[in-house]
Amino acid sequence: MWLWWAALALAEPTVGGEVVPAAETEPPVLLEQASLHYPESALAEGVHGSVTVRVHVGESGAVQDVSFVEGPEVFRLEALRAGRKLVFAPATRDGQPVPALIDVYFHFAPPEHDHPEPVYEIVVGADGDRLDTHARETLDEAVLDQSSGESLADTVEGVAGVELAGGAADTAKPIIRGQVERRLLLLYDGIRHESQKWGPDHAPEIDPFSAGSVSVVKGAAGVRYGPDAIGGVILVEPPAMRTERGVGGKALLMGAANGRKGYAALRLDVTPTDDLSLRVEGNLARSADRLAPDYVLGNTASRLLNLGAAAEWRPGSSVIKVAWRRYDLAAGIFYGITNSTPEDFGNQLERPLLADAWTSTYAIDRPRQSVTHDLFSARFEGHLGSYGDVAVTYAAQINHRQEFEQVRDTVEGPQYDFVLRTHSVDAAFTQHTHAFGHAAAEGGGGVQVSFQENVYRGLPLVPNYRSLSAGAHVWERLSFDHTAIEGGLRYDRVGRTAYLTESTWERHDRRGTLDGVSCTFVGEVAHCPRGFDMASASLGGLWQAVPDVVDVKLDLSTASRVPNTDEQWLNGSAPSFPVYALGTPDLSPETTWGVSPTVGLSLPWLDAEVGAYANLVQNYVLFAPERTEDGQLAFDTTIRGTFPRYRFDPVDALFYGADGRVDLAPQGLLGLTLSGSLVRAQELASGEHLIGIVGDRGRITGHLRPPDAGPMLDPWVDVSLSAIGKQARVDPALDFAPPPDGALLLGAALGVSVPTRAVDLDFGLEAVNLTNTRYREYTSLLRYYADMPGRDVRLRVGATF
Repeated sequence: MWLWWAALALAEPTVGGEVVPAAETEPPVLLEQASLHYPESALAEGVHGSVTVRVHVGESGAVQDVSFVEGPEVFRLEALRAGRKLVFAPATRDGQPVPALIDVYFHFAPPEHDHPEPVYEIVVGADGDRLDTHARETLDEAVLDQSSGESLADTVEGVAGVELAGGAADTAKPIIRGQVERRLLLLYDGIRHESQKWGPDHAPEIDPFSAGSVSVVKGAAGVRYGPDAIGGVILVEPPAMRTERGVGGKALLMGAANGRKGYAALRLDVTPTDDLSLRVEGNLARSADRLAPDYVLGNTASRLLNLGAAAEWRPGSSVIKVAWRRYDLAAGIFYGITNSTPEDFGNQLERPLLADAWTSTYAIDRPRQSVTHDLFSARFEGHLGSYGDVAVTYAAQINHRQEFEQVRDTVEGPQYDFVLRTHSVDAAFTQHTHAFGHAAAEGGGGVQVSFQENVYRGLPLVPNYRSLSAGAHVWERLSFDHTAIEGGLRYDRVGRTAYLTESTWERHDRRGTLDGVSCTFVGEVAHCPRGFDMASASLGGLWQAVPDVVDVKLDLSTASRVPNTDEQWLNGSAPSFPVYALGTPDLSPETTWGVSPTVGLSLPWLDAEVGAYANLVQNYVLFAPERTEDGQLAFDTTIRGTFPRYRFDPVDALFYGADGRVDLAPQGLLGLTLSGSLVRAQELASGEHLIGIVGDRGRITGHLRPPDAGPMLDPWVDVSLSAIGKQARVDPALDFAPPPDGALLLGAALGVSVPTRAVDLDFGLEAVNLTNTRYREYTSLLRYYADMPGRDVRLRVGATF
């Protein structure tokens, strides 16, 4: 409930530091400002700085809690102290006071000789995404709660330009503007997420319940975030640690009809002293086999457990935080991916051959996958006098993936076993904001070092390897009254050595793919080192053409990505990889050159953002079906069965398109949201459209926001219609099956909040694919084998305390 009110407050314009109320909603009104005291520790340097704190305003208007969001560490304690001294008139609905959560921005400026008192500014409410020169959208915790129990990809799918590569099981990967996960960068709490990415059934091992917000940055963002961010970035930020003494938390329960899924989650925040905060959290989910519209998706049951703990200590103006997270998934892999002959493969394209024999149970049979991901992090944030602030983060990650084939009963254990270990150190510096005239300058930089080791046991697939990478970046932003310019540069070096068995080396040698790759045998193992150098640059601008109404953004960027080890050396198939693929060892880094204009409009009755983009990608690694010498599509038959053969080939490609969102009457009794995206991707040499690129998408959602009724606050009802377009631009002869037909999916959802003295309850009911429409996702390799899950109804109950 609090974050729903925060969304209302953040959407409001400000006049003189007070919120202008929207129809039917009266957010908290600031009655008395607190006097800010410029910290003595900052006097010698005389720095400027802006701090954001999140204030919980109770029904009486009194401040119940204040948490730090962002800003220079030297001003943290003073901003928290001042936030607790603010006096508000409470938020009201239909004249009744209700609790609310609202962001407050403090700006500190040092005292001058002519004015011995420090200068400060307090602003209530704003929208940070509008200040970013990239196309960017942030989902707050209230929105995240509505997708409780779903994967990260399902959670961000509602953002215009973001789709998912989903399969028959309860897993999915995000796609941003046509770029799949290997071209995206996922960061949890500022830490780059490292995992096996080669399978379509490999969902990112990130728990959405642990997020306080999820931001999607569209387009190349390699300068700030590092290599791989050539398609976009997903930033998952945990909720701010509690700073007020006491105990708080959150609990969620969810049940889903399709798969008879159950989900439970709990977060507990304890603050025993003013400078120490503790958190423990966890959730678990269990699902039976999912159901397509007219058959059971055999062996798609799953079990998921997430655990986490964190401690934050705030000595003086510094912050020390340690955290641990664990993701533990056991999931079946759809029975239908295995076929004996090419004829069987063709016969099952419309419907799995054994579909009528499957029933829905909670049993997880072979083939199956078992995945754990552990993340430990330690971070120090401190103040460097007049120079700025510094943050140093060490992270250790262990990703363990096991896959189990259908084998004889006497065979135990996994047939594929991967352990990926990553150690990283990130040091970032942020300079204090320096004001001069009507302009202000801020910036920073950082260095990153990472060591990674993959140890693989089992049937031939991906070799062992070790890599060492290092990078450095700088950025600067100049802000004027209604404009801002931001630029940055980055350099990265990656060295990686793959260790091949003799049989794997010989196969690549016969194919002639080792040209330009130097390998040395040590015993029976070939050591194959490669080094990659990459540069990234960006230049972006923001123009508030009509302040607080019309924003225009332009982003020019270039970024590079090192080919993944599987793209170079993959040799075979696996249960979660339902094609037979061959890597290309001599691949060079992908490099994108892009331009992206974005226009935003904010009026009381209309809120919209529309963006376009064009990206030239050199050495784009195309994953597509392979042909034999006589031009026929190739199949490989192994002891496991028959699989279509794919390969990785470098091409120069052009991606272009547009996406956007329009909200009509965003706070009215009745509202309407229109969103959509289109992506075009062509190989420059031939002009052919690339295989596997998402088709056009569109969604229309109607909103009903009736008035409060007794204890029920903020009721809402949504009805949506999603259009999935057929990918009709690709030549069907280039693929093993024609692109699936488009589909229209009907959905509905409703929710209401019920505050009590002890907890604030939140109820939600959602139905997806109400008409039980049969369809397949073109972006998933599982489109060859099965339909997507059909109708689902989900009930959610949450409690915040």
